[in-house]
Amino acid sequence: MRSDIAKVVFEKAKRTRTWVSKTPRPAAVELDNDEQVDDRPDHIRRRSQIGRNSNKSPLEHFLACRVGRPWDAVWSEICAATRNSLGRKIRHLVDCAVDRDCWIEGRTVMTRCCSGLPIKVRGFYVHPRSGLLRRAPEDR
Repeated sequence: MRSDIAKVVFEKAKRTRTWVSKTPRPAAVELDNDEQVDDRPDHIRRRSQIGRNSNKSPLEHFLACRVGRPWDAVWSEICAATRNSLGRKIRHLVDCAVDRDCWIEGRTVMTRCCSGLPIKVRGFYVHPRSGLLRRAPEDR
């Protein structure tokens, strides 16, 4: 796993536009009666981007590349690379993306949903017999 995975996943969103100086715009809209109304939505844009941006696609790509390997080796690689302050959050995201408590009913690998009912696995899971990281085929 990349050593800078925390920076990639939790990179802060940009706070200002980078093209402001290239495309000048009027600061306010002028009305007929010499009043000015500020219609720029910059304050809304800034408020929505204050929080951290979570980009999970690098983690999904990492897991997709590790399909077929033992889960213990994959998890130890994740833990070794995420020893910084955001490592706990990254481990939590990976833990949510991979179903580890699975069992086999007939030929179907099952897990429990958030309400506790058994369902077929979707996405990444750890095979109950072999302990390998697998990806469930998508239902069509």
